[in-house]
Amino acid sequence: MSLKNIFIGCIVLLAVIVGFFYLGFRTKTEDLSYKFPYSQIINQTLVTKHPCYIALNYEHFILENPYILKMKDDHFDGSCNPIYKLPVGSAIQIENTKAFTGPVSGTTNNAVLGSIYLKELHKTVKFEFYWGDNPTYGLYEYKDNYDIYPLAPWQEKALPFKYFWDGRKEPHNWQEWHKSSK
Repeated sequence: MSLKNIFIGCIVLLAVIVGFFYLGFRTKTEDLSYKFPYSQIINQTLVTKHPCYIALNYEHFILENPYILKMKDDHFDGSCNPIYKLPVGSAIQIENTKAFTGPVSGTTNNAVLGSIYLKELHKTVKFEFYWGDNPTYGLYEYKDNYDIYPLAPWQEKALPFKYFWDGRKEPHNWQEWHKSSK
């Protein structure tokens, strides 16, 4: 075996190892725009039905947009200042929805991506709003996994069902479940 073949073999082996690390340790994204309930809000201007809050996203990894939208101001990290209160009736533009799966933990966050005009800043800012929970974490058989959706700023009340991955749905009381999971 020549020195040239050994060198080429080492380069190929190194490229394969780097490729495996890249595939294993990158954040994976999936477009959710076609899935219910996200398909109902994509490319829509929605009006907030509840006061909500927006701040620069210091507490999570920025998935795509620099601001984070939340329903309560006490759910922000202490470093998220200033926090802007959005009054009821604020118009928010929903642009996309994506699932982001972290490389190491495998945790998936469903994010609604949009924009809103902030009077205080005199500009439109892009935000992320985490919407959708999977309490089963994909640990069970496909038919037993489900998603639930808490109250969002544009809703009167939370979606009242468990949406199973196989297409079924069952009644779900979000408020009761949220109390028992604390």
